[in-house]
Parts: sequence; structure tokens; C-alpha cells
Amino acid sequence: MEQVSATRSELLARRARLALARRGRVLLEEKREQLMLEFRRAADLVLVEAGELDKISASGRHALALAEVAEGPEAVRSAALAARRKIVLVARPVVVAGVEIAEIEYEPIGRGRFTRGYTAEGSSAHIDAVAAEFEAAIEQLLRLAAYEVRLRRLSQEIGITNRRVNALVTVVIPQLEYETRLILSRLEERERQEIYRFKRIKGRKGTRLEVSA
Repeated sequence: MEQVSATRSELLARRARLALARRGRVLLEEKREQLMLEFRRAADLVLVEAGELDKISASGRHALALAEVAEGPEAVRSAALAARRKIVLVARPVVVAGVEIAEIEYEPIGRGRFTRGYTAEGSSAHIDAVAAEFEAAIEQLLRLAAYEVRLRRLSQEIGITNRRVNALVTVVIPQLEYETRLILSRLEERERQEIYRFKRIKGRKGTRLEVSA
């Protein structure tokens, strides 16, 4: 604990710091509530998007099985190799409840039949259906990943805010309250001593005047 000086200026300084700490606690608690609200929203979105991804993936697996039966595994594999491409992701910072979060941006994943890389001869309705289903799955996966990034970042910030609130509530504010009471007690004690000393001096002066008379 730092050395406490029992002075009026120090008392005013401690009271100012205490008021600031209490105000900081209120602001942090309000921030935590906003973060929790955004966290619940993000969690709900993650559940919804994850469920949608499961549906799209199941549909894609079904389309793949039909294509392999109708066209043969080699034809499907050849079309898949021809359709490979890189997907460019861009992280753009956005602010959510006062927290900076990286939002993932990307170009539309779905492509037309003749822009996937394979030829018309190497394609069929079954292969096109598989490509469309898996493009939809990739796009849904990226959408889900973006919400999961937001959820993780909000969770981290909630943890940081909780630690700051706890530090104020359990350490900083009680310490400042104790120091304020301590300074006030010492000042009051000093004031009582001064009053007692003044009364003694006044009493001595009165006695001297009586003796002189």
C-alpha cells in the first residue's frame, strides 16, 4: 500500500479518485451488458448458420453420390480438379459495441456453368448440381466463420471487461475507501487534539490572569 498523507489535499485527491473509480465501474458494467447482448446475438446467428451449413452439406453429399453413380467417380473428380480456384478473403475492421472486430469479405462463390473451368463435354446436369451445392456450402462456411470470429472476439473482450470490473470492485474501490476513511479519521483526530490543546492554552491564560489580579 502506498504511503498515505493525512492532509486535506490528499483527502480531496482520494475522494476524486474514488469517484472516478466508481464511475469507471458503472461504465464498464454498461459496456459488459452491451457486449453480452452482442454475444448472445452472435451466438444465435452461429447456431442458425451452423444448422444451415449442415443442411447444405447433406444436400451436397447427396448430389455428389448421384453424380458419381450417373457419371462415374473419375468424371466427377476430373471436373472438380478443373473447377479449383483460389478464394480471396479480405479482413475489414468494424466496430461492434465499441470493440474492433475483423469482418471477412469475399467475392460471391457461386459461378455459372461455363465459368467453372471445365468444358461442356466434361460436364452434365449432375456435375453442375454438385458444383452448385458445394459452392453454396463454401459460401455458407465462410459466413459461419465470420460469425464465429465475431463470437470469439466478443468473448475475449467480455473476459477483459470482467477482469477490470472485478479489479475495481474487489481491489481498487475498497482500497480507496479505506484510505479515504483513514485520512478522514486522522484529520478528525488531529482536529480534536488541536481543540484540546487550544482549550488547555486558554485555561492556562485564564489562570495566569487570576493570579495576577
